[in-house]
Amino acid sequence: MLATTHIAFGTASSLLTAAWLDASAPQTVLMVAGGVLGSMLPDIDHPKSAFGRRVRPVSTMLCAAFGHRGLTHSLIAVVGMSALARYSLRHLDWHPGYSVPFVVGLSAGYLSHLAGDWMSNSGVPLLWPSRRRFVAPLRIFTGDYRERLLALVVSGWIVVHCLPNCAAVLRL
Repeated sequence: MLATTHIAFGTASSLLTAAWLDASAPQTVLMVAGGVLGSMLPDIDHPKSAFGRRVRPVSTMLCAAFGHRGLTHSLIAVVGMSALARYSLRHLDWHPGYSVPFVVGLSAGYLSHLAGDWMSNSGVPLLWPSRRRFVAPLRIFTGDYRERLLALVVSGWIVVHCLPNCAAVLRL
């Protein structure tokens, strides 16, 4: 999937999570920020991805060690990245009221990325180091009209269902 589709998925998943948890407006903002970052993080293992280009040395090492859609596209990575983010933010003295919503959003965004790539032809190795790849019954080719349509539908949902609530967020 393209970065824009992953960002749409990450935004939608973090907004849904915020609604499910009845998060306050500031918590929702933190969840969405975490969700957008989380939606891009799994592609850190691809030096030419939107995120990988920004951290090329790390991306190149991860790609050489695990390949694209290896470790970073697994459930182990979701847990590990979430724990690392929580640990890092705690040691940066972020208040739990800020760090927990951010990490919850990060996890939701990360999972949304895996769900998006699950719909691609390559699938995802959710149980890495097992080589088994999980693939959706109906697949989407990266960048084709179905992916663009899916991104449009998800973005439309965000606008229709979330913009009315954005007034509260803007009044922080």
